[in-house]
Amino acid sequence: MKYYEAIEKFKTYNIVLLCGLYGSGKTEFANTYFKNSGLYRISRLELRKLMYEMTHFGEPWAAEKFTEEDDVLAKHVERKITEHFIQNKRNVLIINTFMTKKSRQRFINIAKENKKTIGAIFLDTPLEKCIEQSKRLSLTIPEYVIRQLYNKKELPTKLEGFNDVLIINDFTLNQQ
Repeated sequence: MKYYEAIEKFKTYNIVLLCGLYGSGKTEFANTYFKNSGLYRISRLELRKLMYEMTHFGEPWAAEKFTEEDDVLAKHVERKITEHFIQNKRNVLIINTFMTKKSRQRFINIAKENKKTIGAIFLDTPLEKCIEQSKRLSLTIPEYVIRQLYNKKELPTKLEGFNDVLIINDFTLNQQ
């Protein structure tokens, strides 16, 4: 079965984590396969940007302005938005790198606590392609950050608590 056929099942899940390095194609993938699917989209990168620009009177955010302290707030807001949607019977697509088991665990816990389904789609795009593609993103991420995340990579498995996992190697739209 080709991956685009498997995606239809993910559209029925209450929570879907879309995982992969910066530059792996997550936003393009989400827009291609999940736009108008009924899932509400949450992006931690966009939350960081919005929160920074709001609190700094419109000053543009850039990746070098990222701080771990601010990310604690972004993660909290991401979790609260997810909980709000789940409690109001709305399904969510959460876009973030989610490169480690630990980074995915809190959403698996939310799903279990609320008796909801959860799936993970991991775009396993080669490191060098991610670095090259990230240079074309509107929010450029430094190469060293992408390399650090790559070195932490743990592919998701159903053993973590997911109802289903889909690993897509080297995502490009033309590969369908």
